[in-house]
Amino acid sequence: MQHTDNKREREYLFALASVKGIGPVRINRLVARFGSAEQIFEAELHEIAQLPYFNPILATRIQTVRKKFAELQQKFEELTEHGITVLIRDDNEYPAILKSVPDAPIILCRVGEVTEVNENTVAIVGCRKPTSEAINVTLDLAIRLVQSGFTIVSGLANGVDTNAHYGALGVNGKTVGVVAADFSSIFPPENHELARNIYEKGCLFSEHPFLTPPTPANLVTRNRIISGLSMATVVIESSIDGGTMHTARYAELQDRPVFACQWGSDNKNSDGTHQLIKTGAIPFSPNKLNTVVERLKDPENLKKENMGSQAQQITLFENQENYTHTNLQNGDIDATI
Repeated sequence: MQHTDNKREREYLFALASVKGIGPVRINRLVARFGSAEQIFEAELHEIAQLPYFNPILATRIQTVRKKFAELQQKFEELTEHGITVLIRDDNEYPAILKSVPDAPIILCRVGEVTEVNENTVAIVGCRKPTSEAINVTLDLAIRLVQSGFTIVSGLANGVDTNAHYGALGVNGKTVGVVAADFSSIFPPENHELARNIYEKGCLFSEHPFLTPPTPANLVTRNRIISGLSMATVVIESSIDGGTMHTARYAELQDRPVFACQWGSDNKNSDGTHQLIKTGAIPFSPNKLNTVVERLKDPENLKKENMGSQAQQITLFENQENYTHTNLQNGDIDATI
């Protein structure tokens, strides 16, 4: 059952989420300034335009959306009628572990059998063309974690993500998929069947209630939700400039532990994991996966261990900041701001 009965406020937040160029951080600033989503739409154009990180263009877009409010209300009702649960952060069903993330989605759409995601969640991520050894490690680790009571989170991408989901599903475990577009635009298309399987035994999340393509920027910002839903992120394989490194970066910024598989020098996809280990990620051997499970089952010690690694990690993530920022540019404004 949803915590808030303020349907009007929910609808106004939904309308704000449709404004191009305004992400969670900016919406939070608006709510803090005007007191509620509804009052934002009552504000004068110049009041919004003069705020930090705003301008007349963004203020005009908000006023334009206000004129389409009835149309957006209808869209909101259509999503509900199609079985899509639209969550805001005041809702009990909005994952508590994600609420603490500063740029957590204002609107979070969910479909699937699982209606509650607790903090017993672990992200397993990696490259799209993993080695056969990495596939075996992914499946094995997902199975072990599920059998120890964990839920597996990943992004439905080809390769490691796909195998992480299937590993969990194969032993009737729970798994959560985070979609980089709206639910009608599953990417890659060949994972439609996987998405359906997750829907039946787990759940899917998307921050996009409106038709949204899986652009490179959306694929990057999706990763903050993967890490934000997870008590820890496990990187199986990655190149240094792979998308998986964004997930690791987000996990570090969210103060969440990062594990990285310690492959031998003959592994062609291990540059990223080696770099993560050098800068403070927790290493694990591909033939000693129980060490990962045991550490995750002791979250207090894991938290202490993670605090000690943050200073080392900061260099890597500062170096990636410019790369990430460039990839988020869409000719407009950063996607999550």
